[in-house]
Amino acid sequence: MMSQEEILVSLVQGRDGKAWAERQQTGWSVYSKEPACTWTGIQCDSMDRTTVVSIDLSGTKLEGTIPPELEKLPNLRVLALGSNEIRGNIPSQVANMPNLEKFNVSDNFITGTVPSFASRLLNTVDLSKNRLAGPLPEDFGTNHDRIMLYDVMKNILTGTVPGSVRDMEALETLSLSDNHFSGLLPTGLGMLQNLKYLYLDDNYFVGTIPADLARVQGSLLEEVWLQDNRLSGTVPVAFADSSNLLDLYLDGKEEYYVCDYFF
Repeated sequence: MMSQEEILVSLVQGRDGKAWAERQQTGWSVYSKEPACTWTGIQCDSMDRTTVVSIDLSGTKLEGTIPPELEKLPNLRVLALGSNEIRGNIPSQVANMPNLEKFNVSDNFITGTVPSFASRLLNTVDLSKNRLAGPLPEDFGTNHDRIMLYDVMKNILTGTVPGSVRDMEALETLSLSDNHFSGLLPTGLGMLQNLKYLYLDDNYFVGTIPADLARVQGSLLEEVWLQDNRLSGTVPVAFADSSNLLDLYLDGKEEYYVCDYFF
């Protein structure tokens, strides 16, 4: 059975990884005399003070891949590796970890597809600014009624937005900007009671803006970015009465018909 230290060290890969480990203030070696809970970027459970629950190595210039060995930390709640030089795909073993609450690997070089995450405790998924391709999983919103932020902007994702997005009842920010999504804008987004920021710009969406997106009563929407798509039709007049709405961007791609403004 691997120790926590041995599992964590699986993040240290190759010559560049060893150089990275040497730059850290404490730990990151199986020969380290310090327990894992004292290592740079590691937090342990506040009760037992021995169980690793958080790995946050954001912006530390870590190079390598996401090791599947991390699944052997079943109590891990936070995996934050954003703004590094992480390559390869997201292992299914990691996506299936049962207690993840925050998963952030933004601004890396990750390839492959967007996985289905198993944890029902997730509140943050940030996969933005990578090289992920293919469609979103059909069930990406299923059993994820705690997710508040879902961000996959600036990848090369394709396909339509699955209807399961309507199951994400706690969703505050949905960012799908700068991909290759197509088809109609998903209906039901306007019924998400907590949605504040909706970024669907710079894709290939077609058709009209769903009327429910412009509902007035109870809407918390502050920003709606739909520009640089292939939308047509008219802008729902109810947007004019949305008291919280600060930004509404609708400019279309040059070669396509742009929505008519009437307020």
